[in-house]
Order: sequence, then structure tokens, then C-alpha cells
Amino acid sequence: MNKINLKSTLYFFLAILFLSIKSYAKNDYDSSKISEQTKEIVKRIEKINILMGEFVGQAPRRPQQYENFEELKKKTSFEELRMLTDHPNGVVRCYAFWALAHNENVDLFSIVKTHLIDDATIETLFGCTGSVEKVGDVFINIVTPKYFDLNIKKLNEKESKALDSLLIYKNNNLDSRFTAIENVEINELLYPRIRELVTKFHNQSALATLSKYRKENDIQLILKNKGEDKSFFYTYKAIQNFPDSKFFPLLEKNLMQTLDNDHFDYDWRELYKAIATYKNTKAVDLLTIPFTKVKHQNIKKYHIDFIYDAILVNESSLYDDLLWKIWEEENIITLKGFKYLLKTNPSKTYELSKQNLLKNYNGNHENVTPFIDESIFADGLKETMLNFILANERNLAYNIISNQILESDVHDFEMYCKKVLELKETTFVEPLFKRLQTENNPNVYLQIVETLISFKDKDINKRILETRKENKNMNQNWGSDSLDQILEKNNIK
Repeated sequence: MNKINLKSTLYFFLAILFLSIKSYAKNDYDSSKISEQTKEIVKRIEKINILMGEFVGQAPRRPQQYENFEELKKKTSFEELRMLTDHPNGVVRCYAFWALAHNENVDLFSIVKTHLIDDATIETLFGCTGSVEKVGDVFINIVTPKYFDLNIKKLNEKESKALDSLLIYKNNNLDSRFTAIENVEINELLYPRIRELVTKFHNQSALATLSKYRKENDIQLILKNKGEDKSFFYTYKAIQNFPDSKFFPLLEKNLMQTLDNDHFDYDWRELYKAIATYKNTKAVDLLTIPFTKVKHQNIKKYHIDFIYDAILVNESSLYDDLLWKIWEEENIITLKGFKYLLKTNPSKTYELSKQNLLKNYNGNHENVTPFIDESIFADGLKETMLNFILANERNLAYNIISNQILESDVHDFEMYCKKVLELKETTFVEPLFKRLQTENNPNVYLQIVETLISFKDKDINKRILETRKENKNMNQNWGSDSLDQILEKNNIK
């Protein structure tokens, strides 16, 4: 963006800030403009006093509060809803604004602006997740694209940028302000305000943004920074944006202080990312220390996990040996790490994949370049590894599937059944029946039955019924009822 455009943009935002913002105040509410019918609905919302989504709980159900919201939406006029956004009760304000967002002709931006200082807190419950949020944040979440209810009106790009600018320049206590500060596109005109937020208000998100300017006179500000509870979280975030050599002694000192801890801290995740950002031999040396110097072995795994994540965020050939070490010695591997190492050394990746999936695999250690194409990649790591082996050694892959049918837990079992359904190989029938004979988890034995039925073989269907008689677990509780439905659907009697 050129200098003229920067000035124009700033003037536009400041004009919005000083000319069109009014302070939010609950005394804007006039109850005389609300009908008795609407007041009754509002009273029910106030009584429950929780902002709820359409479905809540572990066994999702539609709560009465959402029914109240639906009634508010249908029976309340636009003028009433607009007035209710200033109601004294925060939950009512949120539901009223949410209802307004279903109207394409409403100027939502003008309403959101009046609630930037609406920091009253309310309880919320969406699905299984309950939290406490500020009303102004809820308003902003409602109109944020690709967030909240996706079937309602959202702010356009120009309004979203203007809102972010208002959050940054107008003093407020909303959590949305931190997001706006962290995601803002930096420019020189914005720099004084970001620095002021750090120096005057100790805003930690602003520190991370300030570091993106990489200015020499901010180094001491970053070095001296500590967040709540003396946390270095945002200091480390800032160093990731500005990996100056002057920060390295701090990183080394803080790393050494973690090695004898008997508990872990999530700040360490950002500490290791900050170290890995440097991509030099000194960084490698520091990242290697926890492998041997951590005092408590149960805490070591957290260090290694954080190191692994940090390396993948800061890919460099300097860290390749550490990645291999983490996979071979710590058995830590993710799909992203797998893909990276596959490009680095396909043969070694192939051998380690076989070790991961096949118990007691000794390996042939031949330096053979395996066949690779895009078809091997799946959404999950284990399925990707299995596809990799299927593409190169089909018989070995079949052996792996058979073994995993017998041994895998409920989380992985679905994937192996899916693979059996794809391959339609009768080789897998016997291991499936062997597992079915003793299985007590309905989530597993129901998958086995459906997989066996897919072979469309009368003898197999007959064996399912016989096995059910032998395995009493298949005749209990909800699993038995679900099994009855599967058998009836497939006309198996």
C-alpha cells in the first residue's frame, strides 16, 4: 500500500471512530416500545439467562432457550428487536442481535459499533461447550464471516477491516480486540498506536504485532516483557516474528530453567518455536539438549512434543536429524512430519512406516526406493502409511490389516474395516470372525458385522448368527438392538 493510500485509510478509520461511534448505554432501552407479547418471550429468556445454540449437551438436544429464541425471531418486529439490542439483560441483547442478523436489510455494522464497550459477561452453551463471554464479543462473532451461524448476514470485507481498526484504536475490553491486533496488516501509520498499546496498556497481543516491524528500538521492550503470572508466552511469540541474535541468551537461559521442572508449562511450546525460528547450528544445539538433560522422564515427552511441533513450523534441513530421532526413538510422528520426511528420504520413511504398523517387524533394511503417488495420501497418518505399503508390498499390507483387525482399539478399528470394504478380500474374513467371537464393544462388533455382510455370502451371514449365539456380549443393551436392525435390514434371519 503506498503512502497516500495509507493516509486515506487511516483518515477513513478515524472518521468512523470519532464521528459515528456513540457510547453504549443500557439506558437507551425504552420498554414502552416493546409489546406485551414480546415482553413475555423476553422474560422467559431472562429466566434461563444462558445464550444457547440449537443443540446442546453430549446427547444433542434442542433446548427450551433456543425455542424461546425462535419465537422471538418470528413474533418480534424489526423495531422491537433493534430496541432489545439495548435491553439491560446481556443474553436478551445477544438474541435480539442474532435475530436481526437473519434480516438481509439490517445495517449490522452500525449496531456492532455501539457495543464495542459492551463488556458485560454472559454464560453461553453451544453443543457441549460452555463458556463465559462478553456481549460485545458475541455481537462480533455473530457477524464474523465463516463463524457462528453461517446462515445469517455477515459484515463485508470493508466493514470487517473498519471494525478491526475500531477495536484497535478505541479503548475497549473485548477479547476481539486481541484478535484484531494480532491479525492486523502492519503499516508505518499504525506503528505508533501498536507501540502505545504495549507501553501504556501492556497489551500482549500488541507486543506480538509490534515485533513484526523488527525495529531495533523495540528489542529492549520485548526483552523486558512479561505477561500475566510472569509468563513469557507473548515474549516468545514476538521473538518468532523478530529472531534477532540479542534474544538468544534469554531463550537459552529460560530453556535451562525448564530442565529440572516436575511439571510442564504451555509457554514451552512457544519457547521451542522461538528457538527453531533461528534455523542455525546454535538452535540445533539448544533443541537437542532436552533429549538427555531433562530431569524427570515423564516431563521429557512434553519437551519432545513441543520440539517436534516447533521444527515442523520452521522446516529446515538442519533439523532433519532431530525429526528422524524423534520418530525412531520417541515414536512421535504426524501426517505433516511423515510427508516432510517422505520427501527427504523415501526408503527410510517406508521402513519406519512398516515398523509403526506391524508388530515385531525386523525390517530388511534394503535401500530400495519405494513407489509413491498421490493416491497413498489419506486424511489420517495410519491410513496413509497403510496405503504406502499397499502400493509396494500388497501381501505385507494384508498381513498388517489382519493383525490390526485382531489387535487395534476402537479408534483405529474403523479405518481397517474401511480398508477391508475397499479391498473385498476374503483373506480378512477369518480374523474378523476371530475378533467377533469375543468382542464386547458394540462400536467394534457392529462394524465387524457390517463389514462381513458386505461380502454378500450366505455362509458368512450364517456364521454371523452362529457367532452371536456364542458371544453373549452381542445380545446386551443398545448394541443388541442395533445389531437386530442391521440384520433385519439385510434380511439375515
